[in-house]
Amino acid sequence: MEGQTAGRTRLGRFAAITVPATVAAGGLGLAMVQGMVGAAISSADGFSLQSKAITSDSLKVRPGQAEATTGADETVYAETGGTTNANGITVTAQVPLPVLGTAELHINSTDPTIGLGSVILNAKTLAMTDGENGADGGSSGAVLDGVALGVAQSEAGFAANPGTGYVADGFALTAGSSTLNNLDAQTYAIQLEGLEVEDLSLGVSLLPSN
Repeated sequence: MEGQTAGRTRLGRFAAITVPATVAAGGLGLAMVQGMVGAAISSADGFSLQSKAITSDSLKVRPGQAEATTGADETVYAETGGTTNANGITVTAQVPLPVLGTAELHINSTDPTIGLGSVILNAKTLAMTDGENGADGGSSGAVLDGVALGVAQSEAGFAANPGTGYVADGFALTAGSSTLNNLDAQTYAIQLEGLEVEDLSLGVSLLPSN
């Protein structure tokens, strides 16, 4: 079943409908260099990702990994087009350390025009919170142009990657120009084609043991 909207569509929340397997290897990997090509952040236990706004020239969304290992966490798999920018970004993750216990890693930038290239995101939840205003000064939640609901994943252009939850005739959503205001995601893995940022701060704090 497929439908095409006319004009702009606002969604307050993306929800997940499947469960994850081992989405990423244990621990947290990070490569961030000004103007670099490629960056990856992953954590088997998940991490939080926030931004005032993510803008892209295109967006496609489908269910993520379908095989469960533990629990019943929901996942959503999203890909953006080749021109994606963020208005500020904050990443928080807990990383187990031998002997010391657990460290909390904080990555933050207030740059309003962070260049990300294309983005692949596998998340437990992907939500646009209801702030008073979005980054555009008027809208909150998501603002999507040219939305198609119920597109087959093969028609939406998803690669048939094994182990990612891809189903050729499964459900997908596609959109053109997209703005995700007040983004708050609980994420397992994110891949960036590139990273261009004016300011970046990293901090680590050791959490008290129970």
